[in-house]
Amino acid sequence: MKKLLVGFIFIMAFNIGLADSPPQVITTGVTQLQQQAITPEQVLNKLKAGNQRFTENKMNHNDFSQIRKNTASGQYPYAFVLSCIDSRSSPDLVLDQGLGNIFVGRVAGNIVNKNMLGSMEFATKHSGAKLIVVMGHTDCGAIKGACEKGGENNLKTLLRGIYPAVKTVSSNKKINCQNKADINAIAKQNIIDQVDNIYQDSNTIKQLVNENKVMLVGAMHNLTTGKVDFFYIFKKPSN
Repeated sequence: MKKLLVGFIFIMAFNIGLADSPPQVITTGVTQLQQQAITPEQVLNKLKAGNQRFTENKMNHNDFSQIRKNTASGQYPYAFVLSCIDSRSSPDLVLDQGLGNIFVGRVAGNIVNKNMLGSMEFATKHSGAKLIVVMGHTDCGAIKGACEKGGENNLKTLLRGIYPAVKTVSSNKKINCQNKADINAIAKQNIIDQVDNIYQDSNTIKQLVNENKVMLVGAMHNLTTGKVDFFYIFKKPSN
């Protein structure tokens, strides 16, 4: 009984602190109890709070030697973040998440393919993650390359995954591939497209979303301010 009470208090303390943003000394990753207790909405709040700490230069202090010891026997991340490979847009840093908190998949243009979907299915159905975030960023070189129909060999194949976003934005206005506002507009549309693709192309994740066990979110990282705007919350179709 005493152990149950201590566990309950620990989980409550973890959840109560979801909305605030004070820096802390971190000695472990997400525990199994925390992962089981947290909701997708609460995970989103955790990531928002982490980004707030990042933008205010008040990031948590990670005791990595202790975290390594405490996470060596298992991992229970509460989110999967798909991001671009841009060196200035590392999810662990810009969302202020330490070891053991989030799964991270990275590919130029933050596009979804079967390998990435398989990784997301592992992270959610088999490892308990409650949130999937597709995080793009401003002034993205991959987006610009797709806009210009550039690249060669495998890169050109990759950029084709962004073409639908280019087509959508260009159908509403004349775009200039040298204009940052146009590139950012395509980047945001691409994020929306990739989030929608996750739901459409993975029956496993579709079921988890339909059962309200997993949430799909699109986010845009501003390289200048550091702020991440979680601007797109996927809404499952009503039948």
